[in-house]
Parts: sequence; structure tokens; C-alpha cells
Amino acid sequence: MGRKRKNNKGLPERVYHKHGSFFYVTPAPENKWINLGKTKAEMYRALAELEIQPNGSYNMESLWNDFLQDRAQGLSPATVRGYEKSAKVFLKTFGHMHPEEVVTKDIARYLLIRGRKAKTSANREVAVMSSMFTYAVELAIVERNPCLRVSRHKIGARERYVEDWELDAFSSVCGELLSCYVDLKYLTGLRETDLLQLTFANEKDEGLYVRPSKTKNSTGEPRIYVWVPELRAVIARIHALPRPKFATHYFCKSDGTPFITAALEVSAFGNIWRKAMNKALKETNLTERFQEKDLRAKAATDADEDGKDATELLGHGDRRTTKIYLRGKKIKKVSPYVPSKNKTPDSADSEST
Repeated sequence: MGRKRKNNKGLPERVYHKHGSFFYVTPAPENKWINLGKTKAEMYRALAELEIQPNGSYNMESLWNDFLQDRAQGLSPATVRGYEKSAKVFLKTFGHMHPEEVVTKDIARYLLIRGRKAKTSANREVAVMSSMFTYAVELAIVERNPCLRVSRHKIGARERYVEDWELDAFSSVCGELLSCYVDLKYLTGLRETDLLQLTFANEKDEGLYVRPSKTKNSTGEPRIYVWVPELRAVIARIHALPRPKFATHYFCKSDGTPFITAALEVSAFGNIWRKAMNKALKETNLTERFQEKDLRAKAATDADEDGKDATELLGHGDRRTTKIYLRGKKIKKVSPYVPSKNKTPDSADSEST
């Protein structure tokens, strides 16, 4: 049994990192150093060409770290955080295993057991693993993706529609800061991260300038919500909110720091929302709680019902995406069948034959 490595931990056996490149050292007595490239992606491709399988200390956690390092730059901060959250869970089960050891039945069993408590999370975690294994296939670390033929849990679409009176009840006790937030979200349909990033600098002559954070690297485009009396009224209320002079964000804590970091991590806002919701359930006629994201769905649904373009409001590139957000969909009205009064017994007999 070989000695444990003090350096180059996490690399396949006989692979070393020196002078900015990865090298494979052939077995003795040759001990030849073969340059595999400067990045791990190049290293794995070179190993595949040499028909050398990564083994030894390389495991699922190693693969995850390589995958995240290689792909994180093309993802939004929110997506990266979601990936990391999922990985923290599935690595407890698979982290010690070599990627090639993970087979389809392992993924299916994981999905089954994990799904007993959290079907949506289980689906999400397997989806992240699938992306990771696709990456591993591309680099010839594994031959196939074990997640591909595993059926995911069926999750019903969220149908919670916030009625106008429910929103009014919540706004009546939530405080002025949240009340302004709710009204601005309803008018714009913006995501939580986009609303919490807004500053006074977003106000332009034409309207409120917003660049969606979730899609800025893909289909999203900067947008301007043109000034209308209702929007101006909400912005005026936001300007009147108490805040330190140096604070520039629309929505901030009492010390002036925003509820969102530069990495788009939301801090403390969720607690404020939950406390306000608990208060509304206790002090008003509101009986069913709703989530912050349900207001985006309400904005889309109400705009759609009013004949407006909900897809444009939400900034989607595809109407099919918008349909996911629509709540309280109109039910098709059908007239009941009423037999004709002029129908005679003879005609009824003739029709029945």
C-alpha cells in the first residue's frame, strides 16, 4: 500500500501539479513525466487519451469541486448557491465514492429515500448530480451518466393565488417598508433579488431601470418600467422611508446596510417577512400564509387576466415559462345541455333507433 500523499491531494494517482501544469508520472523504472495541460479539464482529457482512469483518492467530492470550479463562472450567484446547497446534501451519501462506482440504482435509491421527506429537493439534487456527471463524461472520468434514466418525482404546480383582500390584510400590519416592497413588486413583478438590489440610481428620466440578475448572462435584457402615477407614488413612499443619509438602497436595514450582498445573498429579509406574515395571520382575517414569490405570480396572473402581456412584465423569453407563474387560471365555461322543448315522443323514439 502506497504512502498517503502530503501534497497534490485530490488528484488521481501518479498525477502531480508543478510549475502551473499537471503531469502524469509513468510507473518505474521509466518514471517519465507527461504534461497533461494547465487546467483540470485538459488533464482529464489527456488522461482519457492515454487510457488512464483516474483512481485512488479521487472521489465524488473531488469531482464536485472540479465541476464547480470549471462551470461556476457561467452561472449566476443564485444558481451557484443552489448547486452548493444541493451538493452539501448528496455528498453526505456519495462523497467518498469514486464517480465510476455510482450507478443508476444508487441514484434511484437516493431519490426514493430522500423523496420521502422532500420530493422537490430530491429532484433538484439529482438534477445537479446529472449536470456534474455530464461534465465527468465529457472529461472521460466516467463512461455514462447514471442519472439519465432515473424517473424524478412528479411535483404538482404551485397554485397559491393571493387574493386582493389577502394582500390588503397583510399590508395593513406589515409596516411601511414591507408595504412599499409589496406594492412595488406587484407593479413590476420583479424577483426578490432584483427588488432588493434597487437603489436611487435606478431612477431614470424614462422610468425605473432594472437589469434582471438571474438572467443577465443568458436571455435577460435591461428593462425600464416607464413612469406611471402608481409607480411614482410607490417610489415617493420609498424615498420617505427612514434611513441613514449614506444609504442608497430602496430597502435596507436600520443601520443602512442593504438586505442583499454583492454576491446576491439575501440577509434578514426573510425573517422580517415571516414575522409580518405571522402577525397578519394573528391580527387580521388572513387564514392562509403566502410566500414572497407568490406576489410575482399574482402580478403575472392579474396582468394576464387584464389582457396585458404577462410574459413581457416578468421578462421571460418564452410564454411557456410565464404559464408556470399563472395562478387562478380561468375555467372554461360550458353551457349545460337542455333538451329542446319542441321535441316530440315520436322524434325521440326515431333518434334512439
